Amino acid sequence: MSQVVWIARHGHRQDYADLGWRRRAARPHDPGLSAAGVTEAQDLATRLAQEPIQHIFASPFLRTVVTAAHVAAALNLPINLEAGLGEHMSSKLFRTRPDILPIDQMADHFPQIDRSYQSQLIPNFPESVEEALARTQQVIQHLIQTCPGNVLIVTHEMIGKGVIWGLLNRRPKVQFPTCGLAKLVHEQGQWEMLFHGETAHLSQPRHPIPEIWNYLLRQIAHR
Repeated sequence: MSQVVWIARHGHRQDYADLGWRRRAARPHDPGLSAAGVTEAQDLATRLAQEPIQHIFASPFLRTVVTAAHVAAALNLPINLEAGLGEHMSSKLFRTRPDILPIDQMADHFPQIDRSYQSQLIPNFPESVEEALARTQQVIQHLIQTCPGNVLIVTHEMIGKGVIWGLLNRRPKVQFPTCGLAKLVHEQGQWEMLFHGETAHLSQPRHPIPEIWNYLLRQIAHR
């Protein structure tokens, strides 16, 4: 029987919609979703509600947790927070290792979170692009080997690409807009990517990413 891995990027970020948010925030490295991002997450949940998904793994950053929570509610599944699927630990993005909220504190707000799940890998800080892609490949290979059934990964743009590349063992060009979807199927001993960058499920036009963030993303983009 074939196995399916879905990969979704988180919704539109709070600091994309409010450029002053980071200056006011107590935890500026860990934004949640903007109002547009919440709508995207709800649309993603509607898109996946009838899919035969058995496991949800999400990065422990707030924006991915909120996105995953909408889907988990629709599927009536727990969320496993996997640090190995977390954001690229780049010194260009973070001055120090980002402080992720404790799992019990997040689970108080998002009851779908499985408090007993233990991450398979804790990323180093700082890490290069290649180091981030290597740990992503290690984590996704472990998850598909130990979790029977279909899997949803909710993560970040570059890490989502790393999941795909880690399964395919090659690096095709991949699009990953906010709450965009990719789908990979394992049949006859190999993985095939059916699509990537799917956004037909989103009910609103795509919301822009401020130019300052485009600049930062270009600095760390894999070439």
